[in-house]
Amino acid sequence: MIHKNHLNWLVTAFFAAIIAVVFQQIYTSMTEQGIASGGPYDNGAAYPRAVAIAIAALLIGQFIMDKFKGSSGENEKQRTSLMELRRPTLLLVIFAIYLGLLSVIGYHLATTPLMLAIMWLCGARSYWKLIIAALAISFLSAYLFETVLNVVLPGGVFHLNIPW
Repeated sequence: MIHKNHLNWLVTAFFAAIIAVVFQQIYTSMTEQGIASGGPYDNGAAYPRAVAIAIAALLIGQFIMDKFKGSSGENEKQRTSLMELRRPTLLLVIFAIYLGLLSVIGYHLATTPLMLAIMWLCGARSYWKLIIAALAISFLSAYLFETVLNVVLPGGVFHLNIPW
């Protein structure tokens, strides 16, 4: 059994590490490449910085809410079994596999199975709705990234890209 407070601190540390890595990359690698300066349209660091700041703001907000909620003693005594951690762990594993396969097989072949796996793991069981939703999310995201944001998504070894 694990205390809920330990899990909260573990999740906070995980997201704090992500924020630290983002800023470390911005101030080292991205600066050396010359892509971490300039306006919002030509600054490669603007989006990761904005996401890291948003995550930090949410972490601070959660910390403040936890402190004002008070400890009635009940929250501190709550324990979590390892079985309750199975879904979050599997979600992290699925996402890690997705990131590993993204450059190999490309966005279009990796994203739809990722969406299917996440929705299945979170409880959706209607096969046709799962397939339609996964395809719709995948293609809509690709369309937005490639046409609105002008981001070239990884094509993988098959060089799959949709000419919008």
